[in-house]
Amino acid sequence: MLKARPLHHLRKPRRAAPARAAHEPHPYALPILPEDGSVAADPPSPFPGGKPLAEREHKLAEDLHDWILGGQDGLVNELGTMLGLAAVTADKTILVAGGLASMLAEAISLAAVAYTSTRASIAYYESERAEQERLIVENPHLQREVLIDAYARRGLSRADAVRIVAELTHDRKVWLEMLMEEHLHLYPLGDAKPLHSALIVGIASTLGCLIALLPFFFLERSGAVIVSLVGSTLLLFGGGAISAKLTIGDWKRRGLEIASIGLVAALAGFGIGWLFTHGFVHA
Repeated sequence: MLKARPLHHLRKPRRAAPARAAHEPHPYALPILPEDGSVAADPPSPFPGGKPLAEREHKLAEDLHDWILGGQDGLVNELGTMLGLAAVTADKTILVAGGLASMLAEAISLAAVAYTSTRASIAYYESERAEQERLIVENPHLQREVLIDAYARRGLSRADAVRIVAELTHDRKVWLEMLMEEHLHLYPLGDAKPLHSALIVGIASTLGCLIALLPFFFLERSGAVIVSLVGSTLLLFGGGAISAKLTIGDWKRRGLEIASIGLVAALAGFGIGWLFTHGFVHA
């Protein structure tokens, strides 16, 4: 009876990592803080000349949110509109004209909403910040107690919370920021740009609408409906899956969730057109 030979001798040997000099720091190493808490008067920052990673990731998350919001909303709305029109007429001129009108209205509307909502968020943050600043001046003792309570709720002992707050409140600006974050759960929106957000949402909406609309430029009604419906559903599934991969969650479930929303919108639009064509609704 033949015995199977082990295959480890066929494996390609791993290349040893180049030795690093003892004095050479690792490119991702952060300075080690002493256990006793003593640090230099002005220790160097591990982020020289740039923003901390959390700020960069927050900005990328905001842009991703705008792209998904605009693209998904534009695609879903345009798909429902086109299927509703297709249920009423086979005239390509009417279909394309109606689709273009819907696309432009959708893009402008979403861009305007992104602009106004971002400005409103900035205004709300600034008003709350001004109110907290006034309260610090009028009743600093109470505002210290608010922070102590916030840290105690996180699990710190009151003694530790008092020590932390006593240190933080030496600096009025830090004190104010901590009240905004720990007490009101509001975070700085200094990088929020209403026009930037509106531009991304408007472009994403236009691209999403075009995916559902383009088949009606080149195909007759029945073929355009099939291509638009299948293509839009696949892209919605892909968009949901990518969103889950970039953030958190099961990509299959997220993809099916977003695709289902698109199908519901498509059926709703088609159902409106069907009611007109079968005489249930009269203009």
